[in-house]
Amino acid sequence: MIEHEPNVRALRREWLAARVMATLAGLLLLGLATMSVIGWWQGPQPGESAPAAPASAPAALPEAEARRQEGIAICTAALSAAQNLGLVPGFATLDGGDTKSTDVQGRYVCAAKTDAAKYAVTFDLTCTNLGAGNCIAIYSIVQDGSTVLYKRS
Repeated sequence: MIEHEPNVRALRREWLAARVMATLAGLLLLGLATMSVIGWWQGPQPGESAPAAPASAPAALPEAEARRQEGIAICTAALSAAQNLGLVPGFATLDGGDTKSTDVQGRYVCAAKTDAAKYAVTFDLTCTNLGAGNCIAIYSIVQDGSTVLYKRS
């Protein structure tokens, strides 16, 4: 004697729904795995940064480009030092970014500009590591080629 008669049709529907859900979950996992593999093979997308090169890797820049970047860094530090002293307006920008050597060893000139004036910032480079701070000693600042705004004595 059976007290309970199973509803076979309902049981079959439940198993069918379970198989459909398992198949969809498997397809979703397969799609996610495929997308991650494709993303890994393609590398970084535009706007994403590429992984940093190891510190021991040689510089990829040619010598001329490396010197230009070095000149921009030195001129930026010199302009910042002049602005911190209040000798050049805070909104002045580099005019080219190239350093020009002078007759004095370790003394350089960089050009800066605003909308109203041009400046020649002459400075002494007192150390080799700009990150150490206080590597720039302003020697003189000339505005528009003739007006001496500052000259160290």
